[in-house]
Amino acid sequence: MDVLEKSLQILREYPLCDSCLGRLYAQMGYAVENWERGAAIKTLLHMQLVTQFRQGADVKNDLVSLAKVHKPTRRFLQGIGTEVEGVLCYVCGGLLTDVEKHAREAAKHVGDIDFETFAVGTTIPSDVLKREAEVVSKFLITTGEPIKHEINRRIGKEMLKLLTGKRVDKLRPNIVVRIDLLTGKVTVVRNPLLVEGKYLKLSRRVAQTKRFGSVKTTLLEKLRYVGNIFGGSEHVIHVSGREDSDVRMLGPGRPLVVEVKQPIRYRGHVPPLVDEEVIFTPVGFTTREEVRRLKEKAKVDIKLYRALVYSERPLAAEDLGKMVELSGKIINQYTPRRIKRLHPRRKRTRMVYELAWRLISAHMFELFVRCQGGLYVKEFIHGDGGRTTPSVAEVLNSYLEVLELDVLSVE
Repeated sequence: MDVLEKSLQILREYPLCDSCLGRLYAQMGYAVENWERGAAIKTLLHMQLVTQFRQGADVKNDLVSLAKVHKPTRRFLQGIGTEVEGVLCYVCGGLLTDVEKHAREAAKHVGDIDFETFAVGTTIPSDVLKREAEVVSKFLITTGEPIKHEINRRIGKEMLKLLTGKRVDKLRPNIVVRIDLLTGKVTVVRNPLLVEGKYLKLSRRVAQTKRFGSVKTTLLEKLRYVGNIFGGSEHVIHVSGREDSDVRMLGPGRPLVVEVKQPIRYRGHVPPLVDEEVIFTPVGFTTREEVRRLKEKAKVDIKLYRALVYSERPLAAEDLGKMVELSGKIINQYTPRRIKRLHPRRKRTRMVYELAWRLISAHMFELFVRCQGGLYVKEFIHGDGGRTTPSVAEVLNSYLEVLELDVLSVE
């Protein structure tokens, strides 16, 4: 069945405007708007039916069906004494007649935001969607596009004319302009801005997000300036793993993403932060997918730690040599007692790849641990009362206390 024959069948049952008819064939030919496609189909049908009528064929009922949604056909029928009233489109009810008008109102709502990309979203009356689905289902349409797509595209194209230098980005827009076509209400959603970088923590009194105990400040507080640059309402941080507040983060640094919520500027330069406690080096803007990857990667990252350890029992170099048996071992750990209020019986297993050590005195040694991300290193050393096995304390048969702990690298 060709397009004209199928269109005539549809128009016999459903009066459709140019856009709603043309949209049924949206995938047939590109660089043509639906209304152009629909108008062309109706013009060809008009020519075909008028020719058949003049040749004596009984097509007057078809001419009447077409005339309800086609002015030239109404004029032709009027010329032969038949008056036909125009009717509203069965699907959109006239909604698409001047849908671009919403772009003008939407453009007013984004004037105070410094953005580069946008997308349009619309709320369409449910009865319109139901009527569209009825036509598509009844005539087994497989070449069309949803009315929502057309509306969003047409409003978006009109907004491009009004907003100089902006572009549409359906995947990762800076802002989303939402329009309720029933009420005309416009809402602007300002998507978060994500700034990627690495940080070093040089102090043992800096936590990541919350102050407690002897904590002097937090990484979150230090990075407030990033949110201020973009005029955000607030900011949060996403980090590849976590070190305790009394643990320094050294070496090349730990990956981190600053999420700026509700920014009013999507362009700006983020300078590095350097002070006696924290160094943050921004890399650039990133995506939500990268944040997810960052958090997943933290579970398998290989980390190198340096610990300064006190031993209650005096140790010799040959005693420390016993730790070689822990290299390549899988370590079983229940949630440490210091945080067990969160997950009291959760168990995890992590790999210790390599150990190296240096005896400083009979009661003091330096230990280097290369391990899988997520290992509770302090508990791996002192054993946490048997909640971590095997442990360094178990192998050395001594009470151990971790005096200092540093992260030297995140691989």
